[in-house]
Amino acid sequence: MKTNKADLLTFTIVLTFLLMAVASAPPRRTYQSKPQPCTKHQPINYSPVLVKVNISGSYSMKDLTEVQRIRPTLVLDNLNSVNYGKYQIADGVTPNLNLYITLNNDNYGHYGASITGYVYDGNFNFTINTDYVTLEKLYSDIAYKINGYITGGWCKNCPAPCVIN
Repeated sequence: MKTNKADLLTFTIVLTFLLMAVASAPPRRTYQSKPQPCTKHQPINYSPVLVKVNISGSYSMKDLTEVQRIRPTLVLDNLNSVNYGKYQIADGVTPNLNLYITLNNDNYGHYGASITGYVYDGNFNFTINTDYVTLEKLYSDIAYKINGYITGGWCKNCPAPCVIN
């Protein structure tokens, strides 16, 4: 009987401390962040749009410095092939449009990209899946999509469809 009383007393003490620990734990609350406001950016109507292109890779490129030297002009050429005369490299002047292009590779010879564009009062970003075999076609599609944002405007955190007034 003595061991039962000692075991019961030990069990009661352990249970009491366990219940006190559970009771003193702070309540779990799930906080939901406030929804971001819907912002609409009007199209950029002036010409030329002065562009600065920054290229990086999410993988180890063989010759990153060469890509960073040559590809910005190829991006600009593609932009101007979509909308002739609208874009110009910001050489020695403050750019109107800063483009950050991060090239992606799936290690099977397919390319994609993540693009962020900044203008003085807003930004846009989009991703192109790693479905491209040639960088030329990838750059062409990047330019087409960027031109759509510049000439058509864009919405952020707005319900679809995006309507620019």
